[in-house]
Amino acid sequence: MKISIIVPVYNVEKELPRCIESLLRQTYKDIEIILVDDGSTDESPCICENYAKKYLNIKVIHKENGGLSSARNCGINNSNGKYLLFVDSDDYINDETCERFLKAIEKEDVDVVVGEARETRNDKIVLYKHDAFQDDKVYNGNEYINIAIKNNEFYAPAWLNFYKKEFLVNNDLFFKEGILHEDMQYLPRVFLNAKKVKTISYIFYEYIIRENSITTNKNYKKNIEDIFEIYSEWYDMFKNIEDKETKKMLNCVLSKYFIASCRMFSIYQDIYPKNIDKKFLICNTLNFKELLKTMFFLCSRKLYIGVKNDRNRKNKK
Repeated sequence: MKISIIVPVYNVEKELPRCIESLLRQTYKDIEIILVDDGSTDESPCICENYAKKYLNIKVIHKENGGLSSARNCGINNSNGKYLLFVDSDDYINDETCERFLKAIEKEDVDVVVGEARETRNDKIVLYKHDAFQDDKVYNGNEYINIAIKNNEFYAPAWLNFYKKEFLVNNDLFFKEGILHEDMQYLPRVFLNAKKVKTISYIFYEYIIRENSITTNKNYKKNIEDIFEIYSEWYDMFKNIEDKETKKMLNCVLSKYFIASCRMFSIYQDIYPKNIDKKFLICNTLNFKELLKTMFFLCSRKLYIGVKNDRNRKNKK
């Protein structure tokens, strides 16, 4: 078996058939589809079983609810493929996805291939592109990180990448369980460990944001606790990086993401994750524009958040 596609499933009875059908339409056929039912309480388990009865390459695993990370880890541990792809059950992928990824990863025997995606939220579309990279070039992990961050192309979703399973397992690259924003926690660990990385200019993933998805979950306290914990972990991880440019780039991302999180969750209080303070934010900005934003944020966090959120509301109209 060449490719295992891991699909965490939780209460997505309306969207699940669309997702599974997109996997069955793949032009490359040597795949297994692992549907991990994470304790669904709707008709999702029945839908999974009905598909498994019709298609021999579909495997269904039923487990107690443990969250997205738990379901993905379960899928990894029960996969038989040489390569892994994660697809969320309320999204779907395009027909040539596996064929194109397999061609890219086997040509140079790379650890990770990064694709492109289209995010749809109501009528608004955002593209996840990698225009700063060359499709036929192999990068090491540090090179990928540095180029991606400099060009604002360092994207968090774990489903954006195609992985060699051996690379994930040998580097203990499993998902941290029990937290929100697990993809952010996962992101730097993958590329700091990768020896060979490629990108492909192909929008393979259709990311559909639902109002009741984890992405839009309004659990304010846990969101803040988990994101602060992740940023503290990042700080500890990045301080041990030997490559000075990569260390600088990742610290700049940490600074930028922290400010963005304060805006997203309206954190008006003057609070910070462990080891991160005003000096850290000022010293770690990507450019002069980011420095001005940081100074604005530090001078008046409440005003900064209000202005940014008001601008975003106008852009959505």
